[in-house]
Amino acid sequence: MDIFLVFILLVLSNFIVFGLISNTHHNINKNYLWILYFVHIVLSIIYLIYANITTSDSFAYYKTSANANDWLELFKTGSPFIRFLAWPFSNMLMLSYYSLMLIFSHIGFVGILLFYCCAKENINIINKKSKITILEWLFILPNIHFWSSSLGKGSVMIFGLGLFFYGLSRFNYRFFYILIGLFFIYFTRPHILLTCIIGIAIASMLSGNLISRFVKYFLIILSFCGVYFLTDKVLEFTDTDSLNILNSSSINHRAMELSKSSSGVDISTYNPVYKLITFWFRPLFVDATGFMGLIVSFENLLLVFMLLSSVKTLFTKIKHFNGLFLCCLFAFILGSFVLAQVSGNLGIALRQKAQLMPLFFILYAKCIEIKQQQLIYA
Repeated sequence: MDIFLVFILLVLSNFIVFGLISNTHHNINKNYLWILYFVHIVLSIIYLIYANITTSDSFAYYKTSANANDWLELFKTGSPFIRFLAWPFSNMLMLSYYSLMLIFSHIGFVGILLFYCCAKENINIINKKSKITILEWLFILPNIHFWSSSLGKGSVMIFGLGLFFYGLSRFNYRFFYILIGLFFIYFTRPHILLTCIIGIAIASMLSGNLISRFVKYFLIILSFCGVYFLTDKVLEFTDTDSLNILNSSSINHRAMELSKSSSGVDISTYNPVYKLITFWFRPLFVDATGFMGLIVSFENLLLVFMLLSSVKTLFTKIKHFNGLFLCCLFAFILGSFVLAQVSGNLGIALRQKAQLMPLFFILYAKCIEIKQQQLIYA
């Protein structure tokens, strides 16, 4: 019965959050936010059904956190951190598994919401017939909602990344968002934080006159410091002695172990480039398994079209990208490459891809905006 009370409290919190967002971001339609939330809830229910008929990590997270005696013992990077976040609800408040699934689903939704707000304040796509643009349709795509609606790393990662990039969007007065986002990314997947920091360094060096020289050098120095201090932790977390993921025997061994899972096609023996292509675009009908694979195939076909239609703009109009878009670009490419190499099978690749896809949505929407501006001033 506690799930009904949790759901009511979360819905009531949305009234407050959506009101604040519509007051702060005047180009955001509050009705659309409710549509976005409805889509997320529907896909959360579908995921809950999916979790009950498959072997889901969410059961183990709930059981372990509920039975843990010492909360602080769970405060470690990786899977223990998810149990650490779940412990107050499962152990102290003794909420049910379904209530925790709902709470973590809401955490994932907030992450998606932050990405959407980040996009809306930096991209202006014109649609004279409706307030719903291609950007709004992108954030309704099911994959990101489905894999961020569970008690697990997916919801926490997209929340941390959402905070991080929303903070970067106006970093001069959202530094607190960046710090909180860094915290969640670091304790969930430190290697993804490393790719984000490297992305910031590259974006700062390529930003030209888009940001002041002082800010540029500050970000570059800060990024290199972050890389220096994170390297040992990433090596420890990934259980390897080298950041060269292509030749790391321990990472290759982990990928082989993950390939034994029944959740998808074995991709551990693919070459690095084919792993990346698989990570982004498979399954694609011919290798789809079941109804879910068919649904994902339609979305992946759309992603193929989006990439092909925007790749020219990404390369030829990159000078129109400010520091935020450059960070999104390099974080997406580097993060995808890293996750593709450590994903042992297609099922795991699907879950991890969902955490990075909002970055691609932002990049694609920016390309659409640039094309619209070219037509207007042509």
